[in-house]
Amino acid sequence: MFVGARAPGLSLNFFAVPVYTLELSYPLKVGLVDYGPATTTMEPGDCDTARSAFSDKTLVLDESTPAPKKMGSKKSEQPKTWKVRSRFHRAKKAKTARSSGAKSKGKKAEGKPPPKRSKSISPHISEDDIWPKDFCRQQEGELRWKMFTDEEYANWKAFKDNDCKVPLRSVFSYLKVRPYPVTIGNVPRKTSVPDVLADMVKGNRGAYTRIKIGDQLFQCIPNLLKCYSVWFANRDWRMTRFEFCEQEVPARGFVALYDWMRTEQLPEFQVAVATLQAARHLRVPLLEKDCWQVLSTDEVREKRAFLVFQEAKELPALGEVCEAMLGRLRNFFLALVGSPEFLDLEIQVLEILLRQDAIGVNSEIEVFFAVLRWLGHSVEPSRLPYMRRLMNCVRFHHMPMTFLFSLRESINRADKDELFRPDPVLLAFNRDPDTMTSLEQAISFIGVRCQYDDIDEFFAVCDDHRIGVVFPRRWVYHPNCPYHHSRLTFPYQHRFNVTEFTEYVTSIQDVWAGEGPADHGRSLVRDMDTDPLLCRQDDWNEYK
Repeated sequence: MFVGARAPGLSLNFFAVPVYTLELSYPLKVGLVDYGPATTTMEPGDCDTARSAFSDKTLVLDESTPAPKKMGSKKSEQPKTWKVRSRFHRAKKAKTARSSGAKSKGKKAEGKPPPKRSKSISPHISEDDIWPKDFCRQQEGELRWKMFTDEEYANWKAFKDNDCKVPLRSVFSYLKVRPYPVTIGNVPRKTSVPDVLADMVKGNRGAYTRIKIGDQLFQCIPNLLKCYSVWFANRDWRMTRFEFCEQEVPARGFVALYDWMRTEQLPEFQVAVATLQAARHLRVPLLEKDCWQVLSTDEVREKRAFLVFQEAKELPALGEVCEAMLGRLRNFFLALVGSPEFLDLEIQVLEILLRQDAIGVNSEIEVFFAVLRWLGHSVEPSRLPYMRRLMNCVRFHHMPMTFLFSLRESINRADKDELFRPDPVLLAFNRDPDTMTSLEQAISFIGVRCQYDDIDEFFAVCDDHRIGVVFPRRWVYHPNCPYHHSRLTFPYQHRFNVTEFTEYVTSIQDVWAGEGPADHGRSLVRDMDTDPLLCRQDDWNEYK
C-alpha cells in the first residue's frame, strides 16, 4: 500500500500508481460466506471490479482461482484474490470486467450457491462486489487521506469533524530525493559598532592629528578631540597640525587629558594641576570637574596643599586654585614662615595668607614678626613700599598691651633714626605716619573691651564712639613652642622677641620635610577655645 505524508498546498494524486499489493491478515467474509484467509494481489487482470466509497481505487475480483466453499466445508479453503486498480484503468479494462462478470454468472448457473446478501449492503451493489466492513474501514483509514485538497484543509472545522487519520510517515521516506548539499554558514558574529569604536579608541587607531608641545609630539584621534574639547571643535576640520607652548598646555597634562578622553580614568594627583591647566586652555569642562574632584580630597591640605599652590602659580589659568590651596594652610603656617619658600612669596599671596582667621598662630605678634621677616628679605627692588599694605593685615587690636606700648615708645624716641639705622625695616616702620594711628586705635579698643564683659554692650559702645571692631584669629597651641600659652584670655599677656620666634620656626623645618607628616601636623598642633568675641562675628557683620 502507498503510504506518505502530504505537504500543505500539494495534492498527492500524482503519487498514485496503477498497481498496489494489499495483504489482509484476517479471514475475508462477505455476508454469511467465510472465504478464509485472503491474500489480495493487486495486479491488473481479468476480474470483477468494485469501487470503494471512500477511495479513488477500484477493487477487482480475480476469478482465476476456484470459488470458495460455504462456511463449514470440509475441503481446504482457497484464498480469494482481490485486485485494486486505479480509476485511470477503468475505461481500458471495462470490456474485460464485463466478460469476467459473464463467466461468473455461468458458474452460478452450474449450481454454486451465491452468498447471502447482508442487510447492510446497498441493493445497487451486486453480490460479487460485496465489501467487508473491516476492509472498508481500513480503506477509509489508510487511503482516504490521499484525497485531501487545499479546500478541505482551509475548512478546518469540517476537516476536524471528519476524524481522518493521516499516517505519520514522511513523504521523503519513499520518494527518491536527489541529495543536495546544504552549506550552513559558521562565520563568527560581526563585532558591534560600539565595540569597534571602543577598540579603535583603546588602540588609538585613526590618530592622524599631530599635536606638538615643546619638543614632544603626540598623535591623536581628531574626532575624539572635537568631541570633548570646545577649543578643537571650533577649529577648521581640515587642520591636522597644532602646536602649544608648555605653559598653556603642559605636556604631561595633555597626556593625562588624552588618556582621560580614551579611558575616562581620573588623572593622578601628581598630574592633576597640569591636567587642569590643559583642560582650562582647551576648554574641556567635564575634565575640569574631575580634576577638582582629585584636588578636593582631605589629603590635599597643609604642606601638600602648598606644593599644589607652588605648581599652580606658574600656570596662567589656575589663579583660583592657588587661592583655594592657600586657604588650607594652618598647621603648616609657622613652618612655612621659617622656610626659604616664604621669602619668595609674592605680595598678593602673602596678603591672602595674613587675612585669614585660621592660620596656626598663638599670638598676633607672630604675624607681625612674619611680616618683618618677609620685608627684610634682601631683594631688588626693595619690599619696603609694601609695608603699609602688609601692616594693615596685622591685627594690633589683639596684641598684648605691653608690646603695643613698647612699639609706641620706639616711635616717639628722638634718636630712632640712629637707633634703627642698622635695620631698614624697623626704621621704615617707625617713620611711617600710619603706624602711630594703628597703635592708638588698638590701645583704645583693648581699653574699651576690658571695661565691658558683655559682648552686646561692648558692640553698642563701639558703635556709639565709632570704634572699629577687629575680631581675633582662631588660636592654636604648639606644645613644642617655648613661648606659646595653652590658655589665652583677653587682654593677652604673653610676650617674646624676634630671636625666640626665629629659632622656633627654624627648628620645625625637619618635621615638615617633603610632603610633611602623615597626619598633616595634627599631632603637633592643638586647637584652643574660640574667643567669645569671635563667636559673635556673624552677628556684628549682620548688624553693620
